[in-house]
Amino acid sequence: MKRNLLAAALASLVIGSVSGMALADDEGVTEKAGKAIDDAAVVASVKSKLLSSPDVEGLDVNVDAKNGVVTLSGTADTMAERSSAEKIAKSADGVKSVTNRIEVKADAPVQVSPPKPADPVPVPATPPATN
Repeated sequence: MKRNLLAAALASLVIGSVSGMALADDEGVTEKAGKAIDDAAVVASVKSKLLSSPDVEGLDVNVDAKNGVVTLSGTADTMAERSSAEKIAKSADGVKSVTNRIEVKADAPVQVSPPKPADPVPVPATPPATN
């Protein structure tokens, strides 16, 4: 008997929740929940790509999203790493735009490109000797 009462109480709670969701849908709550789920999927997609990239230290980058607008924050060792994180985020599904607030570490080594080799100096061809 107690088991039946418990089952009935649980059933009424579930039915009440479902009908409450239907009413809430009229108020846009379900739409907001859907957007939150979409944003969570965008965050998961971006974070996954960052973590699998050899160009970015994904654990140092925080990802947030609201309505498809992704905000990156955290730190990077170089400007190249910061730029790579932004490119990766822009390539993820569902991303409308990216705000990049990643800071390059002050103590990070500066990447200097090796000097470009000098162009060879053209040597004029010697005219043939005339006798």
